[in-house]
Order: sequence, then structure tokens, then C-alpha cells
Amino acid sequence: MRESRHTYCRTTLNYESENGPVPVETDILNGRPTMEELTWEQCGFELIQHTSDVSNWWDEGEIERIHYDEIETLARRLTSCDHVLFYPAIHRSEAMAKKHPDFAPIQFVHSDYTESYGEMIKDPDHPYRAIFEPFMARAGISNKNIRDATRVVTLQFWRNIGPALPDFPIGFCDCRTVAREDLTPVLLTEYGGVRTEFEVFAVSRPNFEGQHRWYTFPALTEDEVVVFRTYDSARVALKKPFWTLHSAFRDTNLSADAPARQSVELRAICLFH
Repeated sequence: MRESRHTYCRTTLNYESENGPVPVETDILNGRPTMEELTWEQCGFELIQHTSDVSNWWDEGEIERIHYDEIETLARRLTSCDHVLFYPAIHRSEAMAKKHPDFAPIQFVHSDYTESYGEMIKDPDHPYRAIFEPFMARAGISNKNIRDATRVVTLQFWRNIGPALPDFPIGFCDCRTVAREDLTPVLLTEYGGVRTEFEVFAVSRPNFEGQHRWYTFPALTEDEVVVFRTYDSARVALKKPFWTLHSAFRDTNLSADAPARQSVELRAICLFH
């Protein structure tokens, strides 16, 4: 159903089907007018006002000293979890994409984890463990803490640190409009030059009928963060949507020479005991 009153733009999203990429013309809704109705617990994503003390978003040392603690406080407030375990922050920009193409804005529809994620992070021998293991000591988390967790929620915190209106902003799909049978697991063997061996969700039935409802938050500032859920073991057990499809998209409101996107994202594993 089209909602022209809140449509931000009409653009092409790249769905990944069993037969290869499928471009689909899609309305992207402006989430700002209805942002009080869009919460990470209900639809999978939420816009939050969040001022940071970080002065230089390209200084990894400053992010490590300041931003991890800021996001840990926010993650605890949002989830009431007992422990927070991080992955390294990921920057996306033209310069980062030149270092490795995986660090360009991701222009295909996906959600980062499948049902297998919960068991994967508990396996100390899984290649993916090497990515977040350095943060276990920082958080005072042991293998036993991860194995014994009664619930695991993984949230991602996405922040625009460049021009307010970049060429490829990010869009999010309301998880309530995406059925499990629409999704298919795809093995990601490597990311950013690092062996990963984990499954992501692609879409086996592209959005030709417009049932997937997509949103963006135009003109995001450094004082805003979009939090979105990519895993929740409680929702897995109840067979409820835990995924949040997302993708960069060409902003058709802008000219072809719009400034390149610059963003930083930090994902947090929230553990409950």
C-alpha cells in the first residue's frame, strides 16, 4: 500500500533471490512524522536522540575510549540486559571502500543474522568468535557467561557522521511486514578481509507486491542514532520476527553528484542472565 503523504522517495532496492539480484521499485517512507510509532521492539528499528562526546569520529582511539561506554549505557537502558559485548566499530565512506569494497554502503536487502546466530556465538572455536573476542575482557565476559545467557539480543547503532543528505542513505523495513518464508539464509564466508563463516538473511521472494514497508529518516545528524535489531533469542523461540531488513538506497531526491555517505555503526550483543 502506498502512503504518499509520508513518502520520502521512490527508488530501486536490490533484492537477492535464488536466481540472483532483482531490482525492485520501492516507496521509501519518511519515518520522522511517525517516529513515535516506530520502535525497535515492535518494528525492529528506532530513531533516538543521542548526543555523543566523541569529537572526531575517524579517531578509533577516541571511539574506543568514549563511544563504547556511551553505547553500552544506551543498550542497557533500551534492553535492561546484564552485560554488553561489542564488535569493532565499522566506518563506511569512499575512503574506506577503497581499502575494502565491503566498507562501502551495502546496496542489497539483507538482515545480518539468522536463527543460527545464537549457537554460533557460544562456540569458542567458530571463526566469527575472533571478531568480538577482544572485547570480552573489556566487558568482563567469559565463555561461560555467553553459554549461560538466558536471552541474547543483538542491536546495531547506526550514525551519520557526514553530510546530512548523502548519496546512499540507509533504509529499514518494518519486520512485521516480512514473513519468515520470504527469507533465505546465505553463508557469508568472509567480510572485510576477515573469515566469518556465518549466515545472513537475503530475500527469496522479492517485494513485487509492495508488502514490505520501508522507511528512512532524512537528514540524520551526529546527535541522532538509529538502533535496529538483528537477533533476539526470545523472539526466535516464539517464532516472531527478529530480523530487520535494511539496505542503502539511491536518494532520488538528490542530484547525481550528491556527497558521499559517511557513517559509523556499532553492534552490541546484549546478554541476559
